[in-house]
Amino acid sequence: MNNEIFIKTLQDYKSTLEKILSRFEQDYDSISIRSEDDPIYKQIVIELIDLFNDAIGSNEYSSMIGSHFYEGLANFLQSPSYKSVENIIVVLGAAITRFQRQPELLDKRKTEEALRQKQNVFIIHGSDEAKWRELKDIFQSTFRLNPIVLQEQADVGKTLIEKFEHYADTCSYAVAIFTPDDEVLDKNGEKYLQTRPNVIYELGWFCGRLGRKNVMLLLKEGTSIFSDFGGIVQKRFSKNVSEKISEIRSDLIECGILDKM
Repeated sequence: MNNEIFIKTLQDYKSTLEKILSRFEQDYDSISIRSEDDPIYKQIVIELIDLFNDAIGSNEYSSMIGSHFYEGLANFLQSPSYKSVENIIVVLGAAITRFQRQPELLDKRKTEEALRQKQNVFIIHGSDEAKWRELKDIFQSTFRLNPIVLQEQADVGKTLIEKFEHYADTCSYAVAIFTPDDEVLDKNGEKYLQTRPNVIYELGWFCGRLGRKNVMLLLKEGTSIFSDFGGIVQKRFSKNVSEKISEIRSDLIECGILDKM
């Protein structure tokens, strides 16, 4: 989102909140939000917090909006107080002024986001925990990158596929470990060993999203592979992933994930 659109979005929310504030109903001893405006106001608060977090990451505006929102509910028996809505409008006004004067704040966020994504590497794995933990340690300790292992991440209220896509979208590179997890029969009744279906699915997803040059496949000896993955960079190891550490480093440098020494 560019700065103009971001500011315009904030102005639209501010205008809507000002209209809601103007429609507060005065009783003989209190003033309260109209019942039809209450759900709209609460939804706007949620959207504003998400908007600020998505645009500039951790920030004071989301914190202040959340604080005013919950203070208003606590003081007014779950119905927002006039003052809480007024305070959020003030926060929006201050944010609009700041981003009009300092449009580079959004660009700074984009730069930080790009750097973070460059450092994030998704590890696709099956049931061989020792192998993916070995790979994770190599990326953390040796390469100083940030390996993302799905099962170690918070669910953030999402289904499994939503969780996968959420974290996968933060990565600029993916490494899949194919280990002989499942025994399968081919059409001729012959047995062969292949990796888990989720590994195959996730590898295909990353090939489509990042392109094959940003995906690496590590195969443990004895694991069969589909011909569809023939165009992906492949490294075969016998017992330990560390056997291929030099080759892995070279490929990460080649695609820009690691800097040359």
